[in-house]
Amino acid sequence: MILLVLFAASALRLTYVMWLKNTPVGEKMLIDSAYYHREALRLVSEGWVGDQVFFMNPFYSYFLAVIYTYLGPSWQWIWIIQSAMGTMICYFTYVLGGRLWNKRVGLIAAAFLALYGALIFYDGALLTASPILFLNTWALMLLFGRKRLHWTSLIGAGILLGLSATARPFSIIFALAMVPIFFRANRAKFVKNVIFLWGGIFLAVMPVIMRNYAIGGEWGLTTSSAGMNFYVGNHPGATGIYAQVDFLSTAEPDREREEFMREADRRCQCELTPGEASRYWFGQGLTFIIEFPQEYGRLLLRKAYFFLNQVESQNNLSFYFARDFSPILRWAFVGWWLVCPLGIAGWFASSRALKRSPLVIYFLCYWLGCMMFFVSSEYRLPVVPVLALYGAHMVLFVWQAVRKGRLVSLSRPFIALVLIAIPVIYKDTLAQKLTLRRVDYYNFAALYERDGNMEQAANLYHKSLEIDPYFQPARAGLERIKKGVKPTVKVLNQARIALQRAEYDEASSKFKEAIRRGHNEPETYNNWGLSLYKMGQMQAAEQAFENALKIRPGYDKAAFNMALVKRAQGTSDAAYTYINQALLYNPTYRQALYKRGEWAAEKGNYIQAVSDWQKLSELVGGDERLRAKIDSLNEVMP
Repeated sequence: MILLVLFAASALRLTYVMWLKNTPVGEKMLIDSAYYHREALRLVSEGWVGDQVFFMNPFYSYFLAVIYTYLGPSWQWIWIIQSAMGTMICYFTYVLGGRLWNKRVGLIAAAFLALYGALIFYDGALLTASPILFLNTWALMLLFGRKRLHWTSLIGAGILLGLSATARPFSIIFALAMVPIFFRANRAKFVKNVIFLWGGIFLAVMPVIMRNYAIGGEWGLTTSSAGMNFYVGNHPGATGIYAQVDFLSTAEPDREREEFMREADRRCQCELTPGEASRYWFGQGLTFIIEFPQEYGRLLLRKAYFFLNQVESQNNLSFYFARDFSPILRWAFVGWWLVCPLGIAGWFASSRALKRSPLVIYFLCYWLGCMMFFVSSEYRLPVVPVLALYGAHMVLFVWQAVRKGRLVSLSRPFIALVLIAIPVIYKDTLAQKLTLRRVDYYNFAALYERDGNMEQAANLYHKSLEIDPYFQPARAGLERIKKGVKPTVKVLNQARIALQRAEYDEASSKFKEAIRRGHNEPETYNNWGLSLYKMGQMQAAEQAFENALKIRPGYDKAAFNMALVKRAQGTSDAAYTYINQALLYNPTYRQALYKRGEWAAEKGNYIQAVSDWQKLSELVGGDERLRAKIDSLNEVMP
């Protein structure tokens, strides 16, 4: 039977990835995927060491680079290899189930994973999710369920967990938790077991640590982005899931790194190294936790909710967008909605030994990782095999209880199932928004427009507007295409697209050329100024915004952007003058209301801050983050 399950798992995955070829998901790459692909090509062409401390995890770029070296830079090979990994994950889970429970539990759990839609989706994505799950599940199979734990298994598991840590360091939390587990299991072999496991981890991680030190002169685990990610998940505007902080213009890794570094330099009024910037942002996150404990408590509840909820929250490619193009994802009906409540209920139905199993510790370590940072579908994916195993045990437990007439034994697991199903199934406003695809259609449309495929771009802009007819960026993109591309308009369109893609050097050059060719509209000057501002050229940006305001004195966006420039230059009074002008021109200008409230709060003018944020809250419909900010200020106001 297991061969049939594995065949089905492989067939579903290969069918899905072959289906991708002529869809936007298979033709274009977004954000992290594009970064990994570029880095892999650079490693192959320019050498395997690089010249910067890693900002993004190094594992996946090197994983792609190895495949590109031997098989060529074809995405299809990646899809096929990751599909094989996905099939092996089903097998590893089957083996684990057979060792810790019985073969029937392992078979049912493997079947769950074979039909798990999000797993199939990530096997076809150029992201770290599939390799991490493959490495972790293999490590779990080596570590648990054997009567005698051989040293080779420990070193092998350590190497796998170390490789996983170079893709995402959550596995280190689990490796730390293994120390007391080893002590409790066998005190006589405790020291040897720890040395073998951690020796394997260091074999995998030390090359990355040494390479970063050689290049950057600073010690760090794998990347310089840990502090930034911690701040993203723990600051006054955090939602519990990935969301850009207010000073970021894009989620593109290269730009994100630059803007985090620039903002840290501005706040510290000094130039920081990548390691120092990471520590600075980590400190900022801790400051929020310490100074606003009630708001942080609410944030933890939000994170717990999103971890348990069935919605697959993305920080890159959307599962729901891919599902629009693949019937396989619609047919693969197993998802978090099923394995999470079933798995937790299965834990309640388990024996005392299985309730204390290291698999439970593994689950809790990944939950802790999400609570420390933020929740995403990728971050919680590694716990799915554990939930599938306990869920399979629950299925057999119910079957045996019904067959033997022991229905009373179902009471506790059934109560747990019902209670956990509430946060799993219920979708609040933000969770519902995550299932919409308007931004995904817009992002892919912009990619096609950038590459000159106007027909496909128009189709995707239309799809975005079908979801949200008032989504202005998609409407603007469609208008650009409908007007056609004229010689001078082409430059302006290229400038706008470059600005949307956060390619500020290119945008600034194109806007300057468009102005030289006669495009003297205030919008053009404003966008040129915005590009210059993002590049840190404040004096030139100031001149561009001044020109926009001369042409249109009541231009609210130019006044607001001028306020940002003045603030960056350290002239707070002038910044307030311009932001007040922006709100005079447009009293419902949301960004200006938020920013003026933030500046007022920093100066201790809590009355003004509360006034601005209450007005903004009314405009956006009672945003929970704003409500939390207002409540926090009300608590400290006399």
